Amino acid sequence: MRIKIVVVVFILLLVGCSPAVRTTTFQQLPPKPVDAPIKIFRIKTPRCNFEEIGIVNSRQRNTFISMDEVMNSLIVEARNMGGDAIIGLNETNPIHNVNEYGIDRDPVLSGTVIKSTDPNCRQ
Repeated sequence: MRIKIVVVVFILLLVGCSPAVRTTTFQQLPPKPVDAPIKIFRIKTPRCNFEEIGIVNSRQRNTFISMDEVMNSLIVEARNMGGDAIIGLNETNPIHNVNEYGIDRDPVLSGTVIKSTDPNCRQ
């Protein structure tokens, strides 16, 4: 019984130390391999024609999570969605909670996942 409690506490701690990722998918595509490159575009867009396949965002739930981990979670989700790139990358700090300790404003990275429609085009 004691081992089960330790395992549950460990899993809860592990989950609390990862970014909170949410996706909205416009179309279902097969996932990309785990080492597939995902390009990031903040202001510019790719030169190739593309189609939007979904929206992804990731929230830094606490200060133990680096923004690099948040960014990496976006890339992992873009691969899982079958995307080639993320465009319109944006950071916001929306209010998530207000309590007696103050306002909870976790940074959120978000963008649109796209897939190139021309297989011969390199972005």
